[in-house]
Amino acid sequence: MPPTPDAVPEVGAGARRAVQWSLGLLTAMLLVPLFGPTWGLSSLILAPATAAAMITALVLLRGVRLPGLKVVLAIGIGASAIALLYGLGLVILHDQVQALTDCQANAITETARQVCLDEYEQSYLDLLDEWGLTVPSQLAP
Repeated sequence: MPPTPDAVPEVGAGARRAVQWSLGLLTAMLLVPLFGPTWGLSSLILAPATAAAMITALVLLRGVRLPGLKVVLAIGIGASAIALLYGLGLVILHDQVQALTDCQANAITETARQVCLDEYEQSYLDLLDEWGLTVPSQLAP
């Protein structure tokens, strides 16, 4: 008699729903900031929600043999952490990013856009100086 494969538990409706929510939130978290810097602040809400949904999905998928899906969910949790840091960076640099956006909206030539970038770089370096932080010389613009 040939050996029978181990009984594989089926994925429940709750786990399926958690995976669908987590993948939908991951998609929104990755696409919404593409609309502009002010939309990037949405990552402060979407990143923790995505991570929570993915952790819930991983917990509900215990005992189910879907290693590929579990790897995708783990990578999504890492992407959520990076998106949260991005959102926090936008909060810290909000004035500088807003000034850059306004300046580039009014810039007509490439030279004017480069001036906007130079002003932005100087403003965030000034902010770092206020906090007592320095940029290594090989990284400084």
